[in-house]
Amino acid sequence: MRFTTVDLTPRIGTEVKADLAALLDGSIAQELRAVLEQRGVLLFRGVDMTDEQQLQFARTLGKPRNEHGTDITKVSSDKTKSPIFAEYTEGTYFFHFDDTYMEYPALASVLRCRAVAPEGGQTEFANTYAIYDDFSPEEQAWLDTLEAEHSQECIQRKAFPNPTEWQLSLWGEGKIPPTIHPLVWLHRTGRKSLLLGETMKRIVGLPEDESIALVRRLMALSDQRKYIYRHEWQVGDILIWDNTGTVHRVVPFDLDCGRELQRVKLAGEEPVRAVSPVPA
Repeated sequence: MRFTTVDLTPRIGTEVKADLAALLDGSIAQELRAVLEQRGVLLFRGVDMTDEQQLQFARTLGKPRNEHGTDITKVSSDKTKSPIFAEYTEGTYFFHFDDTYMEYPALASVLRCRAVAPEGGQTEFANTYAIYDDFSPEEQAWLDTLEAEHSQECIQRKAFPNPTEWQLSLWGEGKIPPTIHPLVWLHRTGRKSLLLGETMKRIVGLPEDESIALVRRLMALSDQRKYIYRHEWQVGDILIWDNTGTVHRVVPFDLDCGRELQRVKLAGEEPVRAVSPVPA
């Protein structure tokens, strides 16, 4: 193998050591994708790519999805650097996956650290393949039949319980309508992951009390340390996460501290597919 790996926790996260040239020329791209699909998060410590190299590396792994007019976007709470993301920062303190409102959610994100927060600002990831795998076969069969309604307003209201009209104009359900997805995503590989997140408004078809109880149970499981990798950012880090098999959140930090990351989001390659038809 032309690179080496060290697992960061038993269930999620792997550090990869490889020459910069091998990352940029695509010669190990398919092998890296295979490790990413199994481990959820890949860390390349101290690589410190340029903008052009980050984009070149990302293109070896998938197709960058243009966001806000550029393939590389700043992830900063500084409104002068990242005016759109800054308005959503506090909502990212809760577990979520990206693009809940899309049929083809992003495949992955390639994130590069430019500046760290003096305190807080770590990113945590939970492996939703592993959470599903740990259910009994009987519970898996039941979960396979369920759907969940996801709402951006639902997660943002956890940060802003009394939103202003302006905030609702950015992420309210009038702006981003709720989306219904199967609770379990059957991937083209045949593996299954849970589509979790604090965006879950309800489990479709269950009585309200049962829906609330199941959502709470699933999110409590995602908070168990055995499923989580917490990344302590260092300047120069490159980190990739599989958006189709993990959820992520940011540890709260001082929004004026200058923390800054740069992201290339890779376009989704497969639609969210249910395991079996939902009973009528």
